[in-house]
Amino acid sequence: MVVRDLDTAIVDWTKILRVLDPASLEKRLVKYDEFSSGADAGMKWATFVNDGGTEIQFIQPAPGTPMGDRLDKVGEHVHHLCYSTDDVPGAMEKLRAEGLHLPGGGQTHNDPDMTWQKWSWIGHKSTHGAMIEVASPYESLNDGKWHHAPGKFAYAGPGEHECFAEIAPPIAAE
Repeated sequence: MVVRDLDTAIVDWTKILRVLDPASLEKRLVKYDEFSSGADAGMKWATFVNDGGTEIQFIQPAPGTPMGDRLDKVGEHVHHLCYSTDDVPGAMEKLRAEGLHLPGGGQTHNDPDMTWQKWSWIGHKSTHGAMIEVASPYESLNDGKWHHAPGKFAYAGPGEHECFAEIAPPIAAE
């Protein structure tokens, strides 16, 4: 979620989670006080970690950045959902083949402070609202930081979830 005041969002959501999802308060908050890369450099962010459920992340953008301008225009809002995969570039190629809206052409980005971290985006035109981040798998070791977790979300491949083939047929093999 994009927020105006990270510390206030943390306090408010701590109160919410204390009642609705206390497991999200068992691990230390992952918090970075300044993102140092790209056009949105200077943003702060924090995540409530929940290994068995939904993780909630807040982003406070720096003024004058693309995300800061979006906050000024749209207000506080859900920005994206995140799905993890061991092969971000490969997933983006498959998503491109599905004809989905991929901002920046599905380019994969790297974080210079977490060199293992790769990510890209599926745009809101294909998701019907919030963007989808496609990222390398990560985990918290309860130390307030993210760590690489390859294989965390292993997928057996086509056919694993056949019940959805009639809704969105798989891409024909080349």
